Amino acid sequence: MKKLLVILVMVCSILSVAVLTGCKSQFVKESSFRRSGSTSERGGGKQSLSLVCWNVQTFFDAVTTGSEYQEFKNSERWTKEKYVKRLNKLCEIMTNLNPDIFVMEEVENTEVVQDIANTLAGGSWEHKKNWQYTCFTKELGSAIGCAVFSRYEISELKTHVLDIRTQETSQPSSRPLMQLTVNIGNRELELFVNHWKSKSGGEMETEIWRDWQELVLAERTTDLIKEMQAPLIVMCGDFNRSAEDFVIEAAGGKTTNTVLRGNSETVKVWSPWFNSAGKLSSENGSYYYNGEWERIDNILLLGNLEMTSFSAVRDSPVADEEGIPVSYKVYTGEGYSDHLPLKCVISF
Repeated sequence: MKKLLVILVMVCSILSVAVLTGCKSQFVKESSFRRSGSTSERGGGKQSLSLVCWNVQTFFDAVTTGSEYQEFKNSERWTKEKYVKRLNKLCEIMTNLNPDIFVMEEVENTEVVQDIANTLAGGSWEHKKNWQYTCFTKELGSAIGCAVFSRYEISELKTHVLDIRTQETSQPSSRPLMQLTVNIGNRELELFVNHWKSKSGGEMETEIWRDWQELVLAERTTDLIKEMQAPLIVMCGDFNRSAEDFVIEAAGGKTTNTVLRGNSETVKVWSPWFNSAGKLSSENGSYYYNGEWERIDNILLLGNLEMTSFSAVRDSPVADEEGIPVSYKVYTGEGYSDHLPLKCVISF
């Protein structure tokens, strides 16, 4: 039986250490939902790739290590039973949405990643539809990190972390930028997974750290453009900056509409939150705060890529009847996340 390839990365400092391990193959029950996209040869030699990106909201396991958020340290509120129930609900959403690549933010550790794989293994699923590759990163001592599940081989994983000592305030803990090389047929897709500094501590006060993280993403993308011929690049995650708060360049139309600022150069990318006229494509977003929608989750494209479909999942059970996220409550064990999943299909 073919084994699942798991790439587990713990970032200790500027350098990263990769550990390759194996576990039993995952098998998942067939969903009654249709897949959000399919990967198949199409006219003109094009392929399509389905992707879901979701901040799963502080997904902690039932083992207390000390780095958890306070509400999860109270054993009366947070129990193993609640964790298992939440784990099962997450896996149900994964199989219902059923993308080729599933990106998650706010996952506690590699043990949660393994629990997801083991929970998925409880059913049966056609082997070719199986997520055979997964990876995880977090900063040492941090409470949460990011995980990726993929049907396609992840041939390389790099992490890029901040080490800024020139600001008046000390650098806060931050999630590494993940850079994955995904092999799809005879093509390579570079996938960047982001979870930028939150606005906790004040939006203006923390904006400088999001600026630094934008610079790291722009610089690494610029390097790829110089190193590779016509790279295919997807950047996704929770940027904690609404789409309209980036530098917007409406003149780009269907090819570019958003600018990432680097140290010496800028990178022009395309965000699906805008239409071809440069206006917001939807009144709704992926995150609902203080009665207003925010578009802090995003999927950006660069290169010869086209997003043939895009939406924030606003259906039950992850959203209520008004399409607002049903956030997870530790006290009751109910809900899913305070973010909506983003799903898309990308052709190339």
